[in-house]
Amino acid sequence: MDHFTLQILFLSLLLFLTIICFIFYRRKWQSQPVTPPSPPRLPIIGHLHLLTDMPHHTFSELSQKLGPIIYLRLGQVPTVVVSSAQLARLILKTHDHVFSTRPQLISAQYLSFNCSDVTFSPYGPYWRQARKICVTELLSSKRVSSFQLIRNEEVNRLLTALSTRSGSEVNVSELFFSLANDILCRVAFGRRFTEGREGAAEGQKRHLARVLTETQDLFAGFCVGDFYPEWKWVHSVSGYKKRLMKNLEELRKVCEEIIEEHSHPRDENKEDFVDVLLRVQKRDDLEVPITDDNLKALVLVSY
Repeated sequence: MDHFTLQILFLSLLLFLTIICFIFYRRKWQSQPVTPPSPPRLPIIGHLHLLTDMPHHTFSELSQKLGPIIYLRLGQVPTVVVSSAQLARLILKTHDHVFSTRPQLISAQYLSFNCSDVTFSPYGPYWRQARKICVTELLSSKRVSSFQLIRNEEVNRLLTALSTRSGSEVNVSELFFSLANDILCRVAFGRRFTEGREGAAEGQKRHLARVLTETQDLFAGFCVGDFYPEWKWVHSVSGYKKRLMKNLEELRKVCEEIIEEHSHPRDENKEDFVDVLLRVQKRDDLEVPITDDNLKALVLVSY
């Protein structure tokens, strides 16, 4: 074999390898999703260090540098942040059905009875039905107007409490917190935030307030495990799962007690949201049946 033939074979082999490499890398590039601009991230935590006490300020500063759409990696969770009205309209209105499903947070899996409330249930027939019930039966102008008496009574109660404390220091934030919770609980459950069954001991009367306050804290609190869904052990090590399970047990008992109270005939003029849900649950035209756990989750939505 002469020198010229060896050159031809070598060039042919080189061309063949070049074509193979091109095809391989082209497929690799095509298989990788195209992501928006992203700031430098740290190992393991990704961009979690950017979530300060004022994360929206950080996002605003990043949008000025990187543009109106940013890709972040919060632990193991891919996240897209948009900072323009046009993009927000596309996400919240034009393509809202694509983005309507909420993340399956560990707190929601427990405290909304396996994500069966309106906030965390996946988009589909059940979510549409639950949303319709809440909009028509809880948020309609007629229903909101029907609770005017409750709002007036609770505001008058607040004013009376303030008048008795004339000349002394008053924690206004605490009073307004109690006012909002009393109104919400009366609308939803037919009782005040710190009120229990008639004849119950004072400790039992405050049980509802304690349980719901813990529920609020668990929903609003920062949970590291939500950013590392593949690391199931984080919830157990942090003690967060134990708190959730305890609160779920107490929450279930409270809801069952409230539902039991409403299972007896009541004055239609004093109908609250639990009464409405119990009535709706018995209908034959529901697209998706409402289970007892669904009922408990929807009861808590009104709160």
